[in-house]
Amino acid sequence: VQLGLLRRRTAQPTMMRSFLLASVVAAASAQQNYLFQPGYLADGNDLGELFFNIGDAKKYCDAERTCQGLTFKDSDEPQMKLSVRFKSASHVTFDPAWMTYTKTQSAVPYFYQAGFLGDGKELHSAAMLLADAVAWCDKNLKCKGFSAEKMKESMDQLWIRFSDNERVTYDGNWISYTKVPKSASHTPYTYHPGYLGDGKTIHEAFMTIENAKMYCDVNTKCAGFTIDKEPQETTNELFIRFKSNPQVSYDPNFASYVKDNVKSEL
Repeated sequence: VQLGLLRRRTAQPTMMRSFLLASVVAAASAQQNYLFQPGYLADGNDLGELFFNIGDAKKYCDAERTCQGLTFKDSDEPQMKLSVRFKSASHVTFDPAWMTYTKTQSAVPYFYQAGFLGDGKELHSAAMLLADAVAWCDKNLKCKGFSAEKMKESMDQLWIRFSDNERVTYDGNWISYTKVPKSASHTPYTYHPGYLGDGKTIHEAFMTIENAKMYCDVNTKCAGFTIDKEPQETTNELFIRFKSNPQVSYDPNFASYVKDNVKSEL
């Protein structure tokens, strides 16, 4: 009986803390930059598991000082809210069945997309964590980005290839991260698995993701854009829909990119 009372007493502060943090999400805005990585957070303390959309999950992590990232399992079905786990450590184990956002300290924003960097010169290649790949590319002025082939099993490190050219050839079997140039004409975007369903459709067209970014950059009404479906075959142009509202609905059949300067509205 005493053990049961002790468990209830120790659980109450944790539950109350989660409730209080969740209550501030509605009034908060996401401020911290996050890096998307396919995989899960296994290390560190568990800071709670709650049902959130991705935007509110980031706000929750912002409000929790010890939170270093959030992780959730990929789903085959569209969902309004996901069961999100919050962790105190940012070490990501690659796993195609999981998705993770970690707080990033990199001064350079990176753009994530499916595909490989096939042009230009290969600067370096090695097995490493994605976070370590970001650090390596940060320190190398010639580095424009890096690519890794998606593996089917869980692993800590991927074989990373660094390139001096940022042109990505779309391929669902690869992932790439490219540096966002420090310029007013280049806006940082955050990747989200899902679609932009709210707001006005500004434009629809077949184009490369790079041209989609350029189009959205110069259009002040554009909050982001959605790719209808991630094709498995290699291609350069995709059907892209531009939207005025940044709210993302989770759906594994879509990929969206939202401007960082409007992410507070998520």
